[in-house]
Amino acid sequence: MSNVCQCVHIILYMYKTTCKYRPKQRGKRRKLRVFAFLCVFAVVGIVLYYFFVVSPIICALSEERIRSLCNSAISQSVEIAMEEDNLAYSDLVNVVYNGQNEVVLLQEDTVAINKLVRRVTYLVQNRMDCLGEEGIDIALGTFTGIPFLFGIGPNISLKLVPVGTVTTLFQDKFESAGINYTKHTLNFEITANVGMILPAQTQNFETTLEVALCNCVLPGKVPQVYLK
Repeated sequence: MSNVCQCVHIILYMYKTTCKYRPKQRGKRRKLRVFAFLCVFAVVGIVLYYFFVVSPIICALSEERIRSLCNSAISQSVEIAMEEDNLAYSDLVNVVYNGQNEVVLLQEDTVAINKLVRRVTYLVQNRMDCLGEEGIDIALGTFTGIPFLFGIGPNISLKLVPVGTVTTLFQDKFESAGINYTKHTLNFEITANVGMILPAQTQNFETTLEVALCNCVLPGKVPQVYLK
């Protein structure tokens, strides 16, 4: 009988102890749930703030700088290609005059022009690859999205990636250059696509630049025969 009484006392003691600490355990669990909810809410808020506030600001501030770098790379590539072969207007276009010193025929040297197009395209592509390795630097304060912090803090390097291929289009145009003179200009229209890698996002930019190769002022009216 005494053993039974002891067992009953032990069970009652364990029950009272469990009831005593159960509210504390429930309180801890409730605090953990609140803390977890606040953490999730903070993470979601930061992600939304980045995508809808910070990312558009970074893209807008970087776009003009990227276009400037690309245009500089394109111009330098065309200049290098022209200097390497020491090309002039007469190397790309053959001008035929008549007895009255009037232009009667213009004929492009398609072999030389196509060679120049390939060379420029190759050089521009290489320059774009170099830009991708260098990237662009943006101050850490800019990533906050707060205007007065723009440009403040250490720089963060953003990687640039050439997207697709560089397109080079050869063009020419005739313009009046005074009384009885015509200006013939040869130029390239070069288009390059560049991607900027942001955290969890990639933004693509397309830049197009028209670069003058050479020109010549021709006496007389625009020639009636122009062979390409």
